[in-house]
Amino acid sequence: MSGKDTMRIGKITQTAWSRSVRRRLHTEDDNMLFAPSPWEMCSGFRTEAEDGYVWADAHAAGDDVRTGYYAVYHAAGELAARNVRARGAAVYVMFPQGSREEQLAGIAAGVECACRELKIQVTSFQGEVSGAVVHTVVSVSVAGVLHDQKTPQKKSGQNSGKASAVKAPAHREIIMCGYAGLEGTLRILDEAQTELETRFVAAFLEQAKGLTEELVRPDQILNVYGCDRKAVVRQIGSGGIMAALWELSETAHIGFEIELPQIALKQETVEICEFYRLNPYLMTSAGSYLVLTDEGEEVIRALEEAGSRAVRLGAARDQNARVIRNGEEIRYLDRPAPDELEIWRSKR
Repeated sequence: MSGKDTMRIGKITQTAWSRSVRRRLHTEDDNMLFAPSPWEMCSGFRTEAEDGYVWADAHAAGDDVRTGYYAVYHAAGELAARNVRARGAAVYVMFPQGSREEQLAGIAAGVECACRELKIQVTSFQGEVSGAVVHTVVSVSVAGVLHDQKTPQKKSGQNSGKASAVKAPAHREIIMCGYAGLEGTLRILDEAQTELETRFVAAFLEQAKGLTEELVRPDQILNVYGCDRKAVVRQIGSGGIMAALWELSETAHIGFEIELPQIALKQETVEICEFYRLNPYLMTSAGSYLVLTDEGEEVIRALEEAGSRAVRLGAARDQNARVIRNGEEIRYLDRPAPDELEIWRSKR
């Protein structure tokens, strides 16, 4: 393989996936709910009874015992974005050599904490110590069933993977629920608190820790579908909100125009990112979401009544341009960049 083909750090790019993965896969089963794509995190099959089983996979890597907590939130959030409530979670952990049993106990406690908060049953927990990893990696698969939904997906509905190519109406609003870069901020705080104490007072760091309560729970985001069954929801994962906007545009086949100042940020995120010279708009934020909807007012009201913050970012456009406005300044969205949390960790 030539040097120019070396894959960058972070999630596999859309170009690499299309070139090296798509042509090697086959999708012949008509009962498959979601076609593989660079952005699809869910899998599922419809049964003869016209319901179906859906699952989502996610992982988190890090050196703190709460790593598993965020992996559960990420996986359950992917199901919620598809209007499916998670019921069970299977967990697999890979520890680097030299790990201690107290780390295993800590990971298990973090997983259980997230599952209790989200009312998910841990169905399996396995792990191993491997020389192939340098940080603990927690992989989580969460599963649910379609008939658990109040508004079941139709086989040809907007939310079925194979129907995702249907172009969204150009008047739809783009709503943000949660805060950009929040998950990444919390994970940096978990892993580098001693280092952060050299810059920030204890009260600030304690306040930052409390921001875990600002993560949007899957049951909160499910309220979107009570307002708009045809809504398109994306969790803000690897690459941050800029990557999520790109993926939303690709999957819904829209252009858009948004206002950068409308993107919600916590001051703690701004200051911790400044300390490490990170861009919060390019940092993972599982537990935050983008919503493309025809019912913006109702969706915002439902989310706020459920206890989560939601704001309008802008609207879909029928042209291909992906416009970001910042006052008088106009720029166009670039392809997703590597996630800032992964870059931060790679340099440590």
